[in-house]
Amino acid sequence: MVVTVLLLLSCLLLAQAQNCSRPVGGPNMDLRDKDIVSSTFPDGSKASFKCNVGYRPEGGSATITCTAGRWSPVLLRCQIASCGPLEDVVNGIIDYPNDAVFGEKAVITCKPGFILVGSSEITCGDQGWMDRIPVCEVVQCDPPADIIDGKFSPSKESYAYREVVQYTCKSDYTINGSKSLSCSEDGTFKPAAPTCTRVQCKDPEIENGGYKEGARPPYKHSSSVTLQCNSGYVMKGTPFLTCDINSQWSPALPECELVECKEPKIENGKWKVGSGPPHKYSSTVMLECESGYSIIGESTQRCDKNGRWSPGLPQCKHSGGGGGGDDAGGGGRGGGDTISGGAIAAIVIALVGASAAGLGYLYFRKKKRSRRENTDNEATKEGEDVALS
Repeated sequence: MVVTVLLLLSCLLLAQAQNCSRPVGGPNMDLRDKDIVSSTFPDGSKASFKCNVGYRPEGGSATITCTAGRWSPVLLRCQIASCGPLEDVVNGIIDYPNDAVFGEKAVITCKPGFILVGSSEITCGDQGWMDRIPVCEVVQCDPPADIIDGKFSPSKESYAYREVVQYTCKSDYTINGSKSLSCSEDGTFKPAAPTCTRVQCKDPEIENGGYKEGARPPYKHSSSVTLQCNSGYVMKGTPFLTCDINSQWSPALPECELVECKEPKIENGKWKVGSGPPHKYSSTVMLECESGYSIIGESTQRCDKNGRWSPGLPQCKHSGGGGGGDDAGGGGRGGGDTISGGAIAAIVIALVGASAAGLGYLYFRKKKRSRRENTDNEATKEGEDVALS
């Protein structure tokens, strides 16, 4: 029994005499003062922690105790330091992209019409904000640029934000650019100052065409004219032109191209006589239908000034008979129930023949009667001569 008690006492003494190794703290903290350099701590000794720079204690004891080679729990809690919001900036805006805490920045901008004087960014440090708060001052513009052959008004030494000046040019000059400039938020006038230009366009001459209506020379800025092409020519481009600021007609001058009609193709028909391709203005062709088809419309076509066949391409309609292209070539109108040109010609020839035969017969009868009368007269005369003798 005595031996057992002695063994327990010796073990207890050994446990009480055991040292502790260097302790490990919680997040965002480290050992304080001399404890930083110690690697071992005797039984019963104490160690203290402190929060890192930029962090503040948020409760719990900062001290721990070494007991029989083991440290008591670390209860200290460290929270990142907050600088709190900055004072308001008159006519300015403050933004905190990542909150107002240690290591982060506040960004300051001014409202339109005001310019920042001071730093646009302030950093949150361990002891609070690390710079002075900037100020926003009202924007002032210097006078805008002078221009040749023109001027601006009003003329002043300085201009407030959004104040406007107007430019004008001398007589016979046109302003090129914006005539109104405004004092902008960056302290300059915008847009850029204009220039004064003497504008005059040349006569709008085009080959195979010319002037139709509109302004007359001299052609100044914004003068408008309308052009036209000669008969038989078609315009490529727009006829409506305006003299622009660069003394050029806008859009570009058009061109007059000779009118050309497409090949006069008709279904079940063909070209008979006339001009060949290319079919220019006033070209004439005669069309005919294939055998068994009759033409509907005019067989003779003329290329008009608009590049179309006039009076309009005919059609070939199935006639159901043996009539051929010659029936269609007379230029008349035909159809399934209409007498063709050849039939009309045959009728006319027959009538003329009959009339000629009738006239011949009458002439023969008159001549025969005249001979008979002459014979009777001669016989009578002979009788009278015999009687007298």
